[in-house]
Amino acid sequence: MQLALDSVALAYLVGGVGILVEWRAYCLPDGSAFRRWSAAGALLWAAQYLLLDAWTAGLTMASTALRTMLSGSLTNGFYKHWAAVGFVALFCGLTLFSWQGPVSLLPAFAVINTTLALFYLNNRHMRIALLVSSLAWIGNDYIWQAWPAFLAESVAMGINLRTIRRLFASQG
Repeated sequence: MQLALDSVALAYLVGGVGILVEWRAYCLPDGSAFRRWSAAGALLWAAQYLLLDAWTAGLTMASTALRTMLSGSLTNGFYKHWAAVGFVALFCGLTLFSWQGPVSLLPAFAVINTTLALFYLNNRHMRIALLVSSLAWIGNDYIWQAWPAFLAESVAMGINLRTIRRLFASQG
């Protein structure tokens, strides 16, 4: 029993660090740095879910980390388009696999919107699109009463808004 409690505590510690890493990502005005830190946060969340035996969530977050890193490094149109299509198809498949009714459309929209934003929008417009994804996650968290995730996403959205404001101010 002690071992089980320790692995759960470790999972939540890893997830908590993941939240802090993600908040750090949203503070960074540089798109490449944002992607690196956001991918690191997603890997930590993947580890948290895997430690909790939540395999679908763990694999989704690991896929999210890979998507985030590839979105910044794929500049060739052909590979970039195929990667974006592949991730959209993956997230559609995961949604179908784990369908729980219309509420499943909120996270599906969020990950697909984020995928397209990461692959096709510049830093400032990408962050604006991520605000819409945040609203979908916040709605999902509210429906499921996932209050820690609700709080974490709300803070991330606030940080993102502040960074967007700074990006607009720096443009003149």
